[in-house]
Amino acid sequence: MLASALTMTNPRPVRYNPDSMDAQDIQQLCDLGQDQLSRMQYLQAEQTLANAENLAWKAGDWDALSRLYMPLQESRRQRRQRCGEGIIRLDFLSNSSSDQPDGAKSIRSANHGSALIAGWGSIAPAIDARRAQKELELYADVFLAAVYPIGAGRVVAIIPREEVQLPPVEAMSIDQLIRRLPAHSIVLNDADWAATRTFAEIMALWERLHAPFLAAADATIDPIRKIAAYRQTIRVDYACELAHQRISDTARALCAGVTS
Repeated sequence: MLASALTMTNPRPVRYNPDSMDAQDIQQLCDLGQDQLSRMQYLQAEQTLANAENLAWKAGDWDALSRLYMPLQESRRQRRQRCGEGIIRLDFLSNSSSDQPDGAKSIRSANHGSALIAGWGSIAPAIDARRAQKELELYADVFLAAVYPIGAGRVVAIIPREEVQLPPVEAMSIDQLIRRLPAHSIVLNDADWAATRTFAEIMALWERLHAPFLAAADATIDPIRKIAAYRQTIRVDYACELAHQRISDTARALCAGVTS
């Protein structure tokens, strides 16, 4: 278990209200999250520490950010590992505009593991599945994905982020689709996703998704924009360990007054 980077002080429950919390509340959330982590309550620890991270980011509390990102990384690493112990389901795929998978029902069916849930030109079912995963506290990872017909076949586009606009489903070539999809999307054909059956292969997909965002963050000079770019990387892949480590390092440098 990762050694505590935060002060342990018999944490009490803290109601998360970002509009009325201060530095002391951030520390209480950090203490609570560390306690949950030590109890192996990884999903709860992640949520608590993510709330503290959001508050610290808004407040520009670089000291808190420098300390909380390592326990947050550990909770997410453990979450991903637990997901890796489950089953791999890449078959929640739409066949037509009238055959959209039910995201919440699909993730309840998958329950534990990794799932690819793809709507017909839409990632809405996958977004619904992620929302249900959080509400039900399941150790289940969900790729954001959409199905597109190409000729007589179909492809699945894995999308890095939720806040995007996808092209409509219409007759087009694979090259046209790739140009119109959000940057850094991954396009798989039937053979590609049918062959993806191991956790190592699932991890490789997550790494392909976050790699360009991590590279862009590494290339950013301004430290605050750099942290923002790493936070974007984590929104693409919550378990990207390098992004967590580099936010912690950058925030620590800001505390020390080192900005280059």
